[in-house]
Amino acid sequence: MGKIYQVVVDGLRGEKMMIDLCNTDEQFKTMTVLQLKEKIVEKLPGTAGEEALRLIFADKMLDGNDQLLTHFGIQHMSVIRTGMRLPGGMIA
Repeated sequence: MGKIYQVVVDGLRGEKMMIDLCNTDEQFKTMTVLQLKEKIVEKLPGTAGEEALRLIFADKMLDGNDQLLTHFGIQHMSVIRTGMRLPGGMIA
């Protein structure tokens, strides 16, 4: 068994948690934003779901659920912040 690829997630209430992503370099290179959101929602009971979850890494929003984590420069033990999309509208 290889090393376990993990990220550190700052939760919605300030809690820090380790999220196990995968066991191989090949799996890590194909890990998407949506897959990470799904793993976070599993560990955060009571959240609205991955569609409302927002992830931030290095002051950049992780947009595009189908984007690879490596596209954003995320590596083993990177720290990712979470937020929630709130309902509302824009003022025109």
